[in-house]
Amino acid sequence: MSTSYMIFSPSQETNTSLTPPIDTTSHRRKSSVTFDLPPTENNIEEELLSPCTVVSPTIDITAQIVPDSMLVALFDRPSEMKGLVRHNKAFFTSLQQHLDSKWPRFENTLYCDRSKISDKEWMKRISKALHAVPSLLEKFKELVGYLGPEEKEEKEDYFSNVDISLIRNYPDRLSKEAYPQFFINCKESIQGDKEFDDFVKTLLNSNKDEVSDKVWEAKVYQVFNQHPNLLEQLQEIVAYEMEV
Repeated sequence: MSTSYMIFSPSQETNTSLTPPIDTTSHRRKSSVTFDLPPTENNIEEELLSPCTVVSPTIDITAQIVPDSMLVALFDRPSEMKGLVRHNKAFFTSLQQHLDSKWPRFENTLYCDRSKISDKEWMKRISKALHAVPSLLEKFKELVGYLGPEEKEEKEDYFSNVDISLIRNYPDRLSKEAYPQFFINCKESIQGDKEFDDFVKTLLNSNKDEVSDKVWEAKVYQVFNQHPNLLEQLQEIVAYEMEV
């Protein structure tokens, strides 16, 4: 009666991870993937002696467990993004030219660690910065291996709780040059050139000695109560500017 043997290569001899580790101190035992090895001389000899026995030598290879919150193919976001930038200089130069003065703040987001900003929030900020140029946004998603759904992102509840008066502390961040589409939307929604000009004058008034935050908010909300979509846009702008 013949006896066949399974030949295993110890998993501890294969230490190279397929992808950068997320957290090597907190994970339980990693799952493994097996691959068949080419037959050795001993294997061939055993097969000749026991032709009815299937010998399947295997090797254990460690694999990373992908968390459900992962939407892009970047485990170590800062270092892997730097690698992408180095190998795609032409594309990221185009991004820099498009973003102009906003590029430094965009870079801060670009290299932010996943432990500080989730993939969902990270892609949301990237998408907002590049929404005016869909071709650049799609190329970016392709480069980072975006795995998220291509559907409209849900509105975050915290936008409705944003203190819009905070933007008055940074008057240069809310301007027609910084957010041209927002002001275009306002002009299309607010009837009359005089009404629009008066609104913009109020919105951009950062002099708190002249108009207090409370009075300023009341005037802005008075206009935006008729245009809730514009209010949502302003809240999102303020939330973004206060975070970066």
